[in-house]
Amino acid sequence: MNKLIVSERFDVDDIRKIRGYNSLRHINMTPAEIVEDTKKGAAVILGHLQERRAVKI
Repeated sequence: MNKLIVSERFDVDDIRKIRGYNSLRHINMTPAEIVEDTKKGAAVILGHLQERRAVKI
């Protein structure tokens, strides 16, 4: 599996890439592991969006 690279724009195509990438990674994980992994990834993405001022919390 190749490393995931998203664009600077972070658009719909990047979200599709992330979903496909994660589906391959999650094949051998338990549901609890998938939830934990998803939360970690969401925190990273949210941080990037906050840096770009795309979202406010």
